[in-house]
Amino acid sequence: MSSTTTHEHDADASIERAAYVWNTAAGLLNAFQSVVMLVVLSHVCDPVQAGIFTIAYANANLFLNLGKYGVRNFQVSDVDEKYAFAPYHAARVVSVLGMIVFGVAWTAWSALTVGYTVEKTLVVLMMLLFKAIDAYEDVFHGNYQQHGRLDVGAKVLTLRMVSMIVVFAGLIAATRDLLLSLTVTTVFTELFFVGETIWARRSFGLPCDDAPQQTGRLGRQTVALLRECFPVFLALFLLFYIGNAPKYAIDAVMDDVAQAQYGYIAMPVFVVGLLAGFIYNPIIASLADDWAAGRRDAFARRFALQALIIVGITLVCIAGAWLIGVPVLNLLYNTELAPYKVDLLVLLAGGGFLAMATFFTTGLTIIRWQNKLIPGYVVVSALAFVACPFAVGAAGIDGASWVYLGLMAILTVWFGIVFALGVKRG
Repeated sequence: MSSTTTHEHDADASIERAAYVWNTAAGLLNAFQSVVMLVVLSHVCDPVQAGIFTIAYANANLFLNLGKYGVRNFQVSDVDEKYAFAPYHAARVVSVLGMIVFGVAWTAWSALTVGYTVEKTLVVLMMLLFKAIDAYEDVFHGNYQQHGRLDVGAKVLTLRMVSMIVVFAGLIAATRDLLLSLTVTTVFTELFFVGETIWARRSFGLPCDDAPQQTGRLGRQTVALLRECFPVFLALFLLFYIGNAPKYAIDAVMDDVAQAQYGYIAMPVFVVGLLAGFIYNPIIASLADDWAAGRRDAFARRFALQALIIVGITLVCIAGAWLIGVPVLNLLYNTELAPYKVDLLVLLAGGGFLAMATFFTTGLTIIRWQNKLIPGYVVVSALAFVACPFAVGAAGIDGASWVYLGLMAILTVWFGIVFALGVKRG
């Protein structure tokens, strides 16, 4: 092996190690972002503000799925560069604009039908803009990962998350005003994104566009990309709706204090999924390589290993919650959650199923069976739409927890069967 080859190998290994380290840090921060924000709110403001934050964060993340449009995993696994960066970018502009338009319409409808105050409406709208920045940034980071520089995207995301959390927490402590703090934090994170993008271009020549498209084809390529990723977008959008349907039911039939209590015990649910995600996200591209190269057995073994890791994460989280979950949450949120210990465990089990269903969605995207996702999500979404208001109305937070577990279990079994069939027939 020549010295040049050895140097390139060492450089690649260094980049890969950095990618894992920084992606782990970014994943942890992303997982705990809302937790930290809600903790600060719970100690500084009243439970009503915490409840408003909870539903605003849920709404914004629902429409974040429209903004991202399910393109990230498709983009990262586009190893043959079927689409250049220009169509990916144009598609993201379209989807982010759609995120804002439909998010505003949903908020207006909720404000009128549920009876939001002006302040609550403005907080929900500002959170939507806050998350729109995440959606737009994601297409750049997808390009970095596609071209072997996940470390660059993960590094700037880590720094943005840390600084944003510090800014928000400081503002809440100083002003005790959720709307003002969120507005200033949104402006700050937007400016940070602009700066990080300029830095990535000047330092690494990112984003790469190794397969430039003719200008006249950009529109057709963008439409084709949006059409191809539509099943994944719809699946992820409906998945998130299903996961948050209990919150929407609480928003409609209970009060903001109940929303805060459910938010406190439901927050670890999303931590399970995010922790699982940052473990398997770095290997999506290599899984796609295995599948594209016809290494079906290697693909299946690696996929099964990641599924077992998700199970392990879930069991560890449930065990930890059973032992110390309620005292820790009481301390974090300055409240008393002992009556909801069973609900916490039930929700964490549901969170494990959610993480597994999301992983199966990723696998179906890699093997290009994403169109098989739609029937399952449509059926379970309809079930959630009917069952959640009934369960919450009949049993309050207990009903919300158990119906969540049932919905997630149904999804996981359904997509596990579909994925197994896809791999077998592939």
